[in-house]
Amino acid sequence: LRLPAHRHHDGGRWAAFWSAIRHDFFHAGGYLVIGAAIAATLNTLIPEAWLAPLAEHPVLGVLALAALAVLVSMCSEADAFVAASLTQFSPTAKLAFMVVGPFVDVKLAAMHAATFGRGFAVRFAPAVFAAALGAAALTGAVLL
Repeated sequence: LRLPAHRHHDGGRWAAFWSAIRHDFFHAGGYLVIGAAIAATLNTLIPEAWLAPLAEHPVLGVLALAALAVLVSMCSEADAFVAASLTQFSPTAKLAFMVVGPFVDVKLAAMHAATFGRGFAVRFAPAVFAAALGAAALTGAVLL
Protein backbone atom coordinates (compact mmCIF):
# COMPACT_ATOMS: atom_id res chain seq x y z
CA LEU A 1 0.00 0.00 0.00
CA ARG A 2 1.28 3.43 -0.90
CA LEU A 3 0.81 6.41 1.34
CA PRO A 4 -0.87 9.40 -0.29
CA ALA A 5 1.40 12.23 -1.29
CA HIS A 6 1.71 14.93 1.34
CA ARG A 7 0.24 18.19 0.11
CA HIS A 8 1.77 21.46 1.18
CA HIS A 9 -0.53 24.41 1.64
CA ASP A 10 0.61 27.87 0.73
CA GLY A 11 -1.48 29.33 3.54
CA GLY A 12 0.44 27.53 6.28
CA ARG A 13 -0.80 25.31 9.06
CA TRP A 14 -4.21 26.93 9.43
CA ALA A 15 -5.00 26.46 5.74
CA ALA A 16 -3.97 22.81 6.04
CA PHE A 17 -6.07 22.45 9.20
CA TRP A 18 -9.24 23.90 7.60
CA SER A 19 -8.66 21.85 4.45
CA ALA A 20 -8.52 18.68 6.55
CA ILE A 21 -11.70 19.66 8.41
CA ARG A 22 -13.57 20.30 5.15
CA HIS A 23 -12.39 17.00 3.71
CA ASP A 24 -13.40 14.99 6.80
CA PHE A 25 -16.76 16.75 7.10
CA PHE A 26 -17.77 16.03 3.52
CA HIS A 27 -16.38 12.50 3.61
CA ALA A 28 -18.27 11.59 6.80
CA GLY A 29 -21.34 13.55 5.69
CA GLY A 30 -21.73 11.32 2.66
CA TYR A 31 -21.80 8.24 4.86
CA LEU A 32 -24.33 9.88 7.16
CA VAL A 33 -26.65 10.51 4.23
CA ILE A 34 -26.26 6.92 3.02
CA GLY A 35 -26.95 5.61 6.54
CA ALA A 36 -30.05 7.75 6.82
CA ALA A 37 -31.23 6.47 3.43
CA ILE A 38 -30.71 2.84 4.48
CA ALA A 39 -32.57 3.44 7.76
CA ALA A 40 -35.47 5.11 5.95
CA THR A 41 -35.61 2.36 3.36
CA LEU A 42 -35.64 -0.42 5.97
CA ASN A 43 -38.34 1.28 8.02
CA THR A 44 -40.46 2.04 4.95
CA LEU A 45 -40.22 -1.14 2.91
CA ILE A 46 -40.18 -3.81 5.62
CA PRO A 47 -43.53 -4.06 7.43
CA GLU A 48 -43.29 -3.86 11.20
CA ALA A 49 -45.36 -7.04 11.47
CA TRP A 50 -42.46 -8.93 9.85
CA LEU A 51 -39.92 -7.56 12.30
CA ALA A 52 -41.99 -7.93 15.48
CA PRO A 53 -41.45 -11.71 15.92
CA LEU A 54 -37.69 -11.28 15.44
CA ALA A 55 -37.47 -8.26 17.71
CA GLU A 56 -39.45 -9.92 20.52
CA HIS A 57 -37.22 -13.01 20.61
CA PRO A 58 -33.93 -12.14 22.35
CA VAL A 59 -31.72 -14.61 20.46
CA LEU A 60 -33.34 -14.22 17.04
CA GLY A 61 -33.21 -10.43 17.34
CA VAL A 62 -29.48 -10.47 18.01
CA LEU A 63 -28.83 -12.92 15.16
CA ALA A 64 -31.04 -10.98 12.73
CA LEU A 65 -29.29 -7.67 13.37
CA ALA A 66 -25.87 -9.32 13.21
CA ALA A 67 -26.77 -10.78 9.80
CA LEU A 68 -28.11 -7.39 8.70
CA ALA A 69 -24.81 -5.82 9.75
CA VAL A 70 -22.93 -8.19 7.45
CA LEU A 71 -25.11 -7.09 4.53
CA VAL A 72 -25.32 -3.31 5.03
CA SER A 73 -22.32 -2.26 7.11
CA MET A 74 -20.42 0.66 5.61
CA CYS A 75 -19.00 2.71 8.43
CA SER A 76 -19.81 3.51 12.04
CA GLU A 77 -21.60 6.76 11.17
CA ALA A 78 -24.02 5.05 8.78
CA ASP A 79 -24.42 2.03 11.04
CA ALA A 80 -25.45 4.26 13.95
CA PHE A 81 -28.33 5.70 11.91
CA VAL A 82 -29.55 2.24 10.98
CA ALA A 83 -29.26 0.86 14.54
CA ALA A 84 -31.03 3.87 16.07
CA SER A 85 -33.93 3.49 13.64
CA LEU A 86 -34.60 -0.12 14.62
CA THR A 87 -36.43 0.84 17.80
CA GLN A 88 -38.32 -2.45 18.18
CA PHE A 89 -35.08 -4.41 18.76
CA SER A 90 -33.35 -4.77 22.12
CA PRO A 91 -30.24 -2.79 23.02
CA THR A 92 -28.23 -6.03 22.88
CA ALA A 93 -29.38 -6.67 19.30
CA LYS A 94 -28.42 -3.11 18.34
CA LEU A 95 -25.05 -3.60 20.03
CA ALA A 96 -24.52 -6.77 17.99
CA PHE A 97 -25.29 -4.79 14.84
CA MET A 98 -22.78 -2.09 15.77
CA VAL A 99 -20.05 -4.58 16.75
CA VAL A 100 -20.36 -7.19 13.99
CA GLY A 101 -20.54 -4.73 11.07
CA PRO A 102 -17.03 -3.28 11.36
CA PHE A 103 -15.47 -6.73 11.77
CA VAL A 104 -17.15 -8.70 9.00
CA ASP A 105 -19.25 -7.52 6.10
CA VAL A 106 -19.62 -8.34 2.42
CA LYS A 107 -17.00 -5.81 1.34
CA LEU A 108 -14.41 -7.03 3.86
CA ALA A 109 -15.02 -10.67 2.94
CA ALA A 110 -14.41 -9.85 -0.72
CA MET A 111 -11.24 -7.94 0.18
CA HIS A 112 -9.98 -10.82 2.32
CA ALA A 113 -10.66 -13.30 -0.47
CA ALA A 114 -8.86 -11.13 -3.01
CA THR A 115 -5.87 -10.48 -0.75
CA PHE A 116 -5.41 -13.75 1.13
CA GLY A 117 -7.34 -16.24 -0.97
CA ARG A 118 -10.83 -17.68 -0.90
CA GLY A 119 -9.93 -20.45 1.55
CA PHE A 120 -8.76 -17.93 4.12
CA ALA A 121 -11.89 -15.80 3.74
CA VAL A 122 -14.17 -18.83 4.08
CA ARG A 123 -12.55 -19.71 7.42
CA PHE A 124 -11.86 -16.19 8.70
CA ALA A 125 -15.25 -14.52 8.16
CA PRO A 126 -17.31 -17.03 10.21
CA ALA A 127 -14.71 -17.05 13.00
CA VAL A 128 -14.73 -13.26 13.23
CA PHE A 129 -18.54 -13.19 13.01
CA ALA A 130 -18.82 -15.65 15.91
CA ALA A 131 -16.26 -13.79 18.03
CA ALA A 132 -17.87 -10.38 17.46
CA LEU A 133 -21.35 -11.76 18.02
CA GLY A 134 -20.26 -13.53 21.20
CA ALA A 135 -18.56 -10.41 22.55
CA ALA A 136 -21.62 -8.27 21.82
CA ALA A 137 -24.04 -10.79 23.33
CA LEU A 138 -21.92 -11.24 26.45
CA THR A 139 -21.53 -7.49 26.91
CA GLY A 140 -25.26 -6.98 26.34
CA ALA A 141 -26.14 -9.71 28.83
CA VAL A 142 -23.84 -8.29 31.51
CA LEU A 143 -24.37 -4.56 31.05
CA LEU A 144 -27.79 -4.20 29.52
